[in-house]
Amino acid sequence: MKHKNIFIFLLISITFMSCDKGFEEMNKSEDLVTQPTLDYMIPTIQLTLFERSYYTHYTMIARLAQQMHVSNVESGRTRSTTMSHLFEYQYSNVIKNVVDVIEKTKNNPDLVNYHAMASIMRAYEISRLTDAYGDVPYKEAGLGYEQQAYYPKYEPQQEIYKGIIDEVKTAIKSFDASKKMVPASSDIIYKAKIDSWKRLGNSLLLRFGMKISKADPVLAETTVKEAFAGGVMQSNDDSFVVFYLPDTYYSTTANGNAAANKYDYKCTDAFIDLLKNTNDPRLSVYVMLPDGNTDPAVQQGYKLFQSDNTSKKIVSTPNTKTYANFHSPYVHMSYAETLLLLSEAILNGWISGDAKSYFLNGVRANLEFQRIYGNNGIIPESEISDYINSLNFDPQKITDARNQLYTQMWIMFYFNWNEAFATWRRTGIPNFNEEFSSKINRRLLYPQSEWNTNGDNVREAVARQGDDDVMTRVWWDKK
Repeated sequence: MKHKNIFIFLLISITFMSCDKGFEEMNKSEDLVTQPTLDYMIPTIQLTLFERSYYTHYTMIARLAQQMHVSNVESGRTRSTTMSHLFEYQYSNVIKNVVDVIEKTKNNPDLVNYHAMASIMRAYEISRLTDAYGDVPYKEAGLGYEQQAYYPKYEPQQEIYKGIIDEVKTAIKSFDASKKMVPASSDIIYKAKIDSWKRLGNSLLLRFGMKISKADPVLAETTVKEAFAGGVMQSNDDSFVVFYLPDTYYSTTANGNAAANKYDYKCTDAFIDLLKNTNDPRLSVYVMLPDGNTDPAVQQGYKLFQSDNTSKKIVSTPNTKTYANFHSPYVHMSYAETLLLLSEAILNGWISGDAKSYFLNGVRANLEFQRIYGNNGIIPESEISDYINSLNFDPQKITDARNQLYTQMWIMFYFNWNEAFATWRRTGIPNFNEEFSSKINRRLLYPQSEWNTNGDNVREAVARQGDDDVMTRVWWDKK
């Protein structure tokens, strides 16, 4: 009996050993992806640069930018959950993916163009995050898988800006037309045109430089001069825009513009009245009444920072045939912005040129740029000329010139509320009410999830930057 049991044991062992031969290969899924394809990752990153952060964008930052309605100032100070979406989604998705591309290409000279493109996109996305929250993870962000950096350190915003400026400069210099380029079908922004990517990089450097002009004027001036000399955007075709295909996930679900359709947002009277009183032809492109009427004469908004019981039926909302269409494009940076920033740089005495020409050409470029939203975005040349001729921009009257310049930036950043809010904090213009302005948030709160899982690094950032309070100013936000 004993020998029989041994025989059975040996028989079973041999059987399992024979079954194990090729077992691992046999059970490997044909659909398993162990090494993501870079050509698929690039468009995914581009399409998600703005994805889902619209919860923060619309319900919080748009109101702080004073273009969308908020019932009272206090409500903007307490909605920490709404403030967290931008941080949580971008780090766990966009930053993670773009860092993955950077890590997979950093030691491969043949993929230097992939690396440069991803580096510019990371620098851009990090700039959005640090502008909103202040000190945030940068160098260790997204390295959980590659380097097991599960608890990334928060870096001072001053160091972050130095880092992203250097990162973009390096990327611009490293592009190499003799090396493999991202396929045009994968690069949905510039269709693999290296010169366009270089102009974007320099234009972002221009934006970064002007953003820190009060906090570090020396670095700001140097950065702006180098960007201008390197070559910034030259036409509306150079604009940093993501287009979405109709009836896709990215147009119907992920596109932040579509949130206007979902949540019934209304415009402020400050925004509507400014455009109406100056006969700004963008008004009918920007907004409409809920019944679809785009006649400028009938548009009106809710009172800025005040309770308002006006019927929603007669209050302007984003135009669903243009900006708030489900598949409308999202403008991350435009040629028009570049021209206005150059006008400001001339006023600062940092570069030479005609500040008035840059200003007027910048406004014109933005008016003409509205055509990206289709027929309903086309502004007739006669209206463009009339509006341009009505702008009395005199560089010799420096205070008035800056006021006009920053007001035009604020108008132009409709729907790019990250920049509208940042530019308003940097310049203080427009100032509709001194009392209310002094109570508007200066930053967003860190997510509770960060306090729970990365608490030591958050506490270190707070000790350095100031209380995790909406009135704590970020480094570049100087009085």
